[in-house]
Amino acid sequence: ELVVAMLIFSFIIAAVYALFDSTRGLSSRAEMRAELFQTARASLQALEDDLRGAVMSGTVLDTGLIGRDKGAGEKSEDEIEVVSVSGRLEGAPADWKPGETAAPWEERETRTIDVGKVTYWIEPDAKKAAHGLVRERLKVLNPPSVYERREEDVEEVAPEVVSLNLRYWDDEWKDTWDSTQLHRLPKAIEATVVIRAEWRGEEILQTFSSRFFLPVGAETPERQPQ
Repeated sequence: ELVVAMLIFSFIIAAVYALFDSTRGLSSRAEMRAELFQTARASLQALEDDLRGAVMSGTVLDTGLIGRDKGAGEKSEDEIEVVSVSGRLEGAPADWKPGETAAPWEERETRTIDVGKVTYWIEPDAKKAAHGLVRERLKVLNPPSVYERREEDVEEVAPEVVSLNLRYWDDEWKDTWDSTQLHRLPKAIEATVVIRAEWRGEEILQTFSSRFFLPVGAETPERQPQ
């Protein structure tokens, strides 16, 4: 009877351990998926914040918005550059974002408006300091002939993003856009990112999408070339 009791006890312990291990695995997988959603939300929000500020000032160096189609599906590595207006509070920390709780400098805040060229693309080289979804923000609009990208100007947005696909709405969805030829901005943009993660040695790829209007593009008629 003692042997039988010990066998039953062993089976119970094994079952409890298996249940605990399974529960721990589900919890870890849930945490991994939560991180995927958080990365996607932050990446798509960064894109929306910059692209919704798109303008066409009419200056010689203003190229408006240029979207280049590179690849397809989970291998898409689209690139977009846009002249964008952004506002921030003078004296705020560099990483401050609208809506966040401010520090004592809020009492002496002064809002400033910047116009610059913002470029997003996928940097596949993991050896570079900034890779994945990256961004470059230039405050000076230089002619393309004199421009040379510097690695120190490239900002990492989300290294987990391995694919970026963009489409542009102008009464129909288009895979590319060139304001220097069309003389206007798209009315809306669809952004799709693919986030990469690992789960117990297995590669996980998850796709997330977002659509948003461009206020200036939706309300401004076509600008006639001069």
